[in-house]
Amino acid sequence: MGQKVAVLMRFDKSKLPGLLTTLAAVLVPGLALWLRSGYSYGAGLMALGALCFLPRWVRYRQSPGTWLLVALFMGMAVMWYHLSVLDGGTGQFDRPVKFILGAVSLLFAMCYPPTARIFLWGIPLGSAGAGFMALWQVCVLGMERATGYTNAIQWGNMALLLGCFSCIYAMSFWHQRSLLWRLLVLAAAAMGALASLLSGSRGGWLALLPMFLMLMVLVRMYRPQYFGRLLLGCAAIVVALATVMAFIPRVSERVDEVYLDVSNYLHSGNSDTSLGTRLEQYRLAVQMIGEKPLLGWGMQGYVDEMHRRVDAGDYGRSIREYNFIHNDFLDIWVKLGVPGVLLQAALFISLLWLFWPSRRRMALWPADSTPWREALLLRILGSLMPAMYLAFGMSQQFFVHNSGIVFFVFLVVALWSSLHGLERASGAVR
Repeated sequence: MGQKVAVLMRFDKSKLPGLLTTLAAVLVPGLALWLRSGYSYGAGLMALGALCFLPRWVRYRQSPGTWLLVALFMGMAVMWYHLSVLDGGTGQFDRPVKFILGAVSLLFAMCYPPTARIFLWGIPLGSAGAGFMALWQVCVLGMERATGYTNAIQWGNMALLLGCFSCIYAMSFWHQRSLLWRLLVLAAAAMGALASLLSGSRGGWLALLPMFLMLMVLVRMYRPQYFGRLLLGCAAIVVALATVMAFIPRVSERVDEVYLDVSNYLHSGNSDTSLGTRLEQYRLAVQMIGEKPLLGWGMQGYVDEMHRRVDAGDYGRSIREYNFIHNDFLDIWVKLGVPGVLLQAALFISLLWLFWPSRRRMALWPADSTPWREALLLRILGSLMPAMYLAFGMSQQFFVHNSGIVFFVFLVVALWSSLHGLERASGAVR
């Protein structure tokens, strides 16, 4: 007993904030999709740590890139305050608060960055968990679509993102890890892709295009000898997905619905389908943006005008039940005009610019060393976040849902702060 007390007394309390941010960073992707509100556990722990250790990190000298992210998060909070006006009361603060907590947590995590090699394990953990959840819901519970504990589209797209990230994780350490490690991470990647397929989410698979293009550019930069293999690998993945889509009835039916929905809308104007509703919303958005392109209609103004035009018979009634348009940029543009579009674009462009793994940035570490590979992986994943979210947002307003906000903001916090920890360990940051 005395020895245990002595060990506890020798524990270095100064390491506690770093242990907390590392645990929180693992939990953000690790629990996101297979526990109820799983994306909130790591986020809540990170925010709690930021409040508890406020005196320690408040005077930490932050980098310009960090301040840029903080400013963008705060700008998104203001924007979503205006976009949530119909929620009324405290509900109007629900989405903005998540961006604000993300900004505060980022400042805390930059002072006590997570350990990269531990945080990265949360990605295949979350991807595998999503796959098992999808199999349980579809094969055991008999659900038509896997949804986790949230919207099927949101859930399926986030599962696809974690599956892609797990695959890139395996590629980054392919020759440095054991065969068992490679098999486990690749299996986790496959489970994430399977979860997305069983969710029936179709629009999210557009995100594979920017991912493949970005990987081709980076492989050409750092591993040109593997460029041909990457092309073959991409082709194999496409063939595998096509095969799965053909032989899983639920998936093939969802793919067939794409043609039927679009065909019925174009030929008969039927908007009472999933894609028909989206196409009708896009038609409405284009016309309303043309009338007020600079400052938009406002949230209440959009809803009132949309209802008026639907009731007048100008547009299908299926769009009346939605206060948002299933497209990030169209939704923001029609309500907040050009300033809203520029803010959303600035967030995505800034993330791509801050994370992009240029040769100058990667020169901080010896090539092919473990820190070099970890930094390259973090930068690739950070660069893919805005690219994949942009693709997800083509057919869904992703930030309308709390899962989309929390997952995005706090995964960016974990990636950026983990990268900062590697740079600080290299001596590049004091």
